[in-house]
Amino acid sequence: MTDPHLLAGRYRLLERRDRTGTTWRSRDELLNRDVTISEIRLPPPGPHRDWLLGQIRAASGLRHPDIATLHDVVSAPDRMWLVLETIEGRSLIQTVRSDGPLSAERAAEIGLRVLDALAAAHEGGVRLAAAPETVLLASDGRVVLTGIASSAPADDLRDLGATLFTAVEGRMPETGPQTVPRMGDGTPLAAPAAGPAGAGPLAPLVESLLSADPAHQLDATSIRLSLESLTRKPRSSRPRPVVVTVAAVVAALAVTGGVMWGVSGDPTPAPASPSASYVDPGPFSKSPQPCELLTAEQLARLGVRAKSNDWGGMCIWGAADSSEPRSLQRQLSVTPKLYRGAAEAARVFAGRFAGGTRSAGTADGRTQTAPRKVGGLGNEAFAGEVTSVGYSSTVVVRVNNLIVEVQYQQLAGEPQEKIRQDALMAAGWIVGKLTRKG
Repeated sequence: MTDPHLLAGRYRLLERRDRTGTTWRSRDELLNRDVTISEIRLPPPGPHRDWLLGQIRAASGLRHPDIATLHDVVSAPDRMWLVLETIEGRSLIQTVRSDGPLSAERAAEIGLRVLDALAAAHEGGVRLAAAPETVLLASDGRVVLTGIASSAPADDLRDLGATLFTAVEGRMPETGPQTVPRMGDGTPLAAPAAGPAGAGPLAPLVESLLSADPAHQLDATSIRLSLESLTRKPRSSRPRPVVVTVAAVVAALAVTGGVMWGVSGDPTPAPASPSASYVDPGPFSKSPQPCELLTAEQLARLGVRAKSNDWGGMCIWGAADSSEPRSLQRQLSVTPKLYRGAAEAARVFAGRFAGGTRSAGTADGRTQTAPRKVGGLGNEAFAGEVTSVGYSSTVVVRVNNLIVEVQYQQLAGEPQEKIRQDALMAAGWIVGKLTRKG
């Protein structure tokens, strides 16, 4: 007689781990290890099913400390069972229901770890669910995403907004059904609670993440800067792991740490003059597609692969040959941000320059240079570098009402002048593309 609690003759289903009965604490009797098994009901044959199967295949290759590892898949005509690593801990929603809301600082720390996981997933072509039910606070201190697959494409940054709100408010935001967290099979976790969005110091960020108006939505770089502003420790505090910033979204596993060019309205010195050949193209009516700003030939010269990943308004290109030593591997990101007019963009540019000046220095084994004005690029530009495990160079350029951030890095090794020059070269190519407006 078939044992109903033994899946594929190997996985012993021990107990349900969620109220929908789709996730089980289990035991791999072949390898003698604990696993978690999640049941995914498949859509009817067609593009939707093909998309989901493609996501599961891509997820099998993800290896990141903040993403649950997919060990195996058991399939049936109408469903699949995902065999995942078992992680001891509680989901975020379980934690706040049991212990109450978290502090804004702790919520921001969780948000940064989730961003790192999402970046790694995007690098692998996977869109993970980052809802309060799928963000696990592990007993070993990790923040782990367990939403390996869902029945529909995840709006992961909007999910992050709901997760941050839930962390500090102890309840789901009332922002419409699209923000209700869902289980792996698409089943809603719970109806959102009523009440105004508060979220304390996180309120502006949370409101932007949950906004249905694209004009109010932040890009991934701005989200990270906002979260870091709440988690930044005094320089005298004990060393902490390198936090991935700005460019770390480029390096999905964050090895260099990024340049924290802050945003403020502080005045700065007059901008460097653009080159005589530069012609202001006038205001842009929409932000350009970042992945279309560089050609395949240009990307090859930069040592990154032509295949790109578009995440949160940022385009990411990984190393052309990931088998090379890490000291030879390069990665690149480009993030355009559109403003209502040239004057507003100029104010933001000035604030970022001032913020970068204040952030310059050495702390926790990481050195950030002060930004320096660069002539000959757009209306105005500045550049700066960060040295940590690797080396990264960031160039910020204003072209009328558009600000473009270019970050180019080597994943390990000492500073190289070539990295600085190639970052400027990439920025120059992009300005040339923009002034031709396509």
